Amino acid sequence: MVCSSILSVSAALMLAASAVAVGSIPVSTHWEFADAKQPRTVEFQLGCEKELRGIYEDLSIYSVPESCEVQYYMLPAVQMYSNLIVLERQQLEGDSAQDIQDWNDSVQNAVADFAMHVESDNGNTAQLPFGIIRDHHKLCRFTTIDLPDTQPKYRVLVGSDCAAEETPFFMDALPSNTEILPVRTQGFVEPLATLPSDHPIAVKSKSLKYRKSLQALVDQVDVKTLEKDVTWLTGEAPGSPFITRSSTSKQSQEVAEWLKSQFESYGCDTVELMPYQARFGPNVICTFKGTENPDEHVIIGAHHDSRGSFLNNRAPGADDDGSGTSMLLQVARIIKANNLVFGRTLVISAFSGEEQGLFGSAALAKKLKQAGTKITMMIQGDMLAYRKPGEPVQVAFPARYHTAELSSLLRNVTELYVPNAVVGTTGACCSDHQSFWENGFPATAFFERNGPIADPKYHNSGDLVYREGYDFEQLSASTKAMLASVFEVAEFKQ
Repeated sequence: MVCSSILSVSAALMLAASAVAVGSIPVSTHWEFADAKQPRTVEFQLGCEKELRGIYEDLSIYSVPESCEVQYYMLPAVQMYSNLIVLERQQLEGDSAQDIQDWNDSVQNAVADFAMHVESDNGNTAQLPFGIIRDHHKLCRFTTIDLPDTQPKYRVLVGSDCAAEETPFFMDALPSNTEILPVRTQGFVEPLATLPSDHPIAVKSKSLKYRKSLQALVDQVDVKTLEKDVTWLTGEAPGSPFITRSSTSKQSQEVAEWLKSQFESYGCDTVELMPYQARFGPNVICTFKGTENPDEHVIIGAHHDSRGSFLNNRAPGADDDGSGTSMLLQVARIIKANNLVFGRTLVISAFSGEEQGLFGSAALAKKLKQAGTKITMMIQGDMLAYRKPGEPVQVAFPARYHTAELSSLLRNVTELYVPNAVVGTTGACCSDHQSFWENGFPATAFFERNGPIADPKYHNSGDLVYREGYDFEQLSASTKAMLASVFEVAEFKQ
């Protein structure tokens, strides 16, 4: 095993990015890390416009342009820091401090041993041990960066000279309970501090009331069709061709085309396959155009890609996130069955690339932001179907990386229309709503359980429908909560 290259950084350390790096960072740009738990020591200079590129609880990452005077310790310009990746350990049931430390050690070792070998002739990519270099072929490498002591051990920062399309393959080298969050190389991260009082979410929060007509729609959520859809996605249904839904597999494209056909059958005004990156299956986007405020968009999402066990080509992803994808189909089915229209434009988005680093949702969020699209709300359904034996049906909202006012409104909606669900909060992280939250759009997510993840088959080839704990009453409750939320905010009309 080759030892990891560890770099010390303080709360205000700046790292240099290479002028010839593979990534898209400009010449002489530096990285600055600011930890909110430590006193801020960097003075923002007149005429020096630093760009916020990532927020990870108390850790903020800035891009510092060439125009800024560098006043603190700086590494020489090298390729290894052209791209940064934040790795976070997913919170699991029964975690101990030692479990978290063991994860941290495993990640450090994995990074030390990992490199991407990119063939110059045909673009094929393969994982290799760190020390192997063959002929003229390009070696794509990773290195860990030591964060301040105030940062939790469930977070690791990695530098890389890899291009964005190469970093997804890094996933297979990491522990299965690792979430991958690439730091932006372009564009500001600017989540909303608070919603203005005249924002539709704030207005809805003040006027929310129970409606029998919406309850009647919520009650149409059907377990049989949920089961039919999710078992087709997992390959458990007779005749289903799917072995995997991994974003980089050929079947990712096939899954997307199947979803497109399903949405078309449910009468979407438009259904689009949205490619965004080579070797990845596309996003699938179904749109119902609003009749009164068509420029205001309400987005409901889930990810259609999946992840299995290391060196196992089976990736059924029944809970993560076949459950969310079946929820999307159920919402579309009920819209068609009732000939519904909406005051605001309703967008149903099935993303790919979530498991490798929220790539699909990031591409859509960036596209919408650049177009100046008005997003009233974005909600994500990710892992909606597992219920730990003996526990009640639950609906949970994020403890971080979300818009608090929106989560509060949707908690109230859930309590109104799904009264059998225990509503609470989860520390589980991370999913596609974050791509929209980072872009300044109101966003939150729905999860199956209050507290940490309890599903023992998380990121595992055993994530199947027909197993202990996969619960259609739980999936039904999650689907009802999300359907009620999106119909309420999109202003359904019959």
